[in-house]
Amino acid sequence: MKKLFLFLLISEIIFAGICVWRNPDKDIKKLFPKATSYKSIIRRYNKEEKEKIEKLINKELDPDETEFTFYQIFMNKKRIGTVLTHTEKGQYGAIEVVIGLDSLNKVQKVLIQREREIKSEELRSEKFLNQFINKSFKDTIEINKTIKPIKGAEKASKAVAFSVKKMLIVYEILKEER
Repeated sequence: MKKLFLFLLISEIIFAGICVWRNPDKDIKKLFPKATSYKSIIRRYNKEEKEKIEKLINKELDPDETEFTFYQIFMNKKRIGTVLTHTEKGQYGAIEVVIGLDSLNKVQKVLIQREREIKSEELRSEKFLNQFINKSFKDTIEINKTIKPIKGAEKASKAVAFSVKKMLIVYEILKEER
């Protein structure tokens, strides 16, 4: 029993940052209806970039976050956006967030790819997720300030808001146009 508990505890700690884009073909049509393809870009950070990210998110990066994957989205050969993914701990487990950015690096849509929250329907609702639309790296994204949380799911709401803000910051610092 102790081994099982230890395994579950360690897995809870480890999963915090890694997020695999589980349904790219399905999600692309929701995020970018005119998309025809995508390309994965993997970025590692240097010490200076890591410090800058951590200062801006006011938190250390998770131990498993040694690199980030950004997905460039294309319509034929024209780049029309980017997809970012992140996993954050909610009240009842991992919440996997998929963020679609337009060509100006503003949020155009947010999807919840996986979660186990009690208020699942509300967390996935347009009413909640549309609060992130048009947000950029420079915007304040904070529960009870610019984002209204879901009553009874404040921790999950905060996890989604943090994921969006964190990935906007990470992308701004590590984006492929260096």
